[in-house]
Amino acid sequence: MHHTPRLLLLALAALFLAASGCMHLSRVEPAARPAMYQPQGQTPDLVRRFAPAFLVHNHGQEYNRIGRPVASLDPAGQEVIRMDTSRPAVYWRVVPFQTSRGRYTNLIYRVHFPATPASLIPFFIGAGDNMGLLVVVTLNQAQQPVLVTALGTCGCYAASLPTNFTPADAYPEDWCGQPLTIYGESLPPRLDYAGLADPSLLVVVRPGEHRVMDLRILPRTELSDLRLFTLIGAELLPAEGLRRLPLGQGFTSLFYEQGLFKGHVKGAWKPWETILLGWFSLDWLVGMDKVYGDPDNPLYTSLKPWNRYRSNLADFPQYLKYWGWGL
Repeated sequence: MHHTPRLLLLALAALFLAASGCMHLSRVEPAARPAMYQPQGQTPDLVRRFAPAFLVHNHGQEYNRIGRPVASLDPAGQEVIRMDTSRPAVYWRVVPFQTSRGRYTNLIYRVHFPATPASLIPFFIGAGDNMGLLVVVTLNQAQQPVLVTALGTCGCYAASLPTNFTPADAYPEDWCGQPLTIYGESLPPRLDYAGLADPSLLVVVRPGEHRVMDLRILPRTELSDLRLFTLIGAELLPAEGLRRLPLGQGFTSLFYEQGLFKGHVKGAWKPWETILLGWFSLDWLVGMDKVYGDPDNPLYTSLKPWNRYRSNLADFPQYLKYWGWGL
């Protein structure tokens, strides 16, 4: 008599948990004061003006805190990358691009967390170390935000939201104006910058897997209420620094720069995603966080192997076309 292997049963059970409504979402502790990470530092005015603040829940747990990549050597002399949560940082880059409709600028912001812990209930398919989030603010030639995109640095859970500045004919054909549901998280259908003298983008982060659970536009003054938040400054740093982390007398990169892991974040392998998603995505490193802009390692936002390059966030005009945006 044939017996189904235990590993297959476990994988099927985990897949069921992952697909069952919101069973994979961790609970926000209502009595705990969330942390408000506010970007600060000497940066170009455009970068500072549109830099998002991050509202992080369950901040008492170390793995829920934004960190800064640091490199060291373990007792065996092997390189180790970890996130130093005592010095949080938001990394930025400015990427201009052009479509048939005009010229645009992407302001790309990146943060990293120490880990997503292993958990079966709720089931964290993204369990692993050094995971991160990307937030992309797309500006038109008048420096008005016309699109806000949020996703994991693995390319997962991508969501692009229009704003009050988005042209009516640039929306995808199937846009219904309803809240956007991304694997259990509900995001607003549109972000409204209108009528605010000093608006700020707020990214609300769910604890555990560090999913984006909300995006809001608020007056900047509302993000500094000590009665509601634990305020934490996060230094704005150029993204080029991620490839020059001090190590001994020299430097190293947050990313593997060669070999089979080229273009991936060091230490960020996610075994559950390999087991459950690797077979049909045809990528045994699926879910592993990535560098932005490696031509050999596309930051794909669709698990369909044939759309790996068509959905590549780092080729933003192609990304827009793939997801139906007419900018």
